Amino acid sequence: MKAVLQRVVNASVAVDGETISSINKGLLILVGIDRYDEPSDATQIIKKILTAKLWEDEDGGGWKKNVKDIDGEVLCVSQFTLLATFKGSKPDFHESMSTVPGKALYSSFLEEIKQAYHPLKIKDGRFGANMQVSLTNDGPVTILLSSKDKNSRTPTPSQTPTSSGLRKVKNKGQGYPNGVARHNKNGEGSKKVFEAGNQTVGQDALEKLDTQLEERVKELQLEEKAERSSA
Repeated sequence: MKAVLQRVVNASVAVDGETISSINKGLLILVGIDRYDEPSDATQIIKKILTAKLWEDEDGGGWKKNVKDIDGEVLCVSQFTLLATFKGSKPDFHESMSTVPGKALYSSFLEEIKQAYHPLKIKDGRFGANMQVSLTNDGPVTILLSSKDKNSRTPTPSQTPTSSGLRKVKNKGQGYPNGVARHNKNGEGSKKVFEAGNQTVGQDALEKLDTQLEERVKELQLEEKAERSSA
């Protein structure tokens, strides 16, 4: 999950020329959901949002207070384009989560941040709509956040979409800090296993998982293509 955090004097969201949400002093958050995101990714992003010290204290010391300390408001706007990649000059959005699961996870994100702060302090745009976002950036201060940066949790094999990632594991144990490829206990060098936590996966199982992942990626791409064609 990615987010763009902006310290604002005020911000608002309009749909079809009508303002549907607005805030005064606080944060405008653009939220992009990765196709492999889980509720734990939302939890990490929320913690970073609410604890980020972006305001000065009463003595004028900078970077001392977070949005809760100043009793500020938070305006959240779903933004799948944060996951864009480029093929030439055309943006590609296949890394973003498809509409139905994406909306469910975003709704969960909103409920969790309301519980972590205060329901009346959290405002929202409209998921999937063509929105016009206005803001007065204070500073300006703009921070990029990710739930998958070097300080966050280690990816698991189930989050790896490509067969190349699995082959690295099978051959050398690369790409997974907690994973190693080794000979089995009987010393049979031709049979290698991958250890992930307490789970040991044989080579045949890895190849099966490899195929399943490739098929699932193709299904997701077809779903997204169909959704965008009907939009």
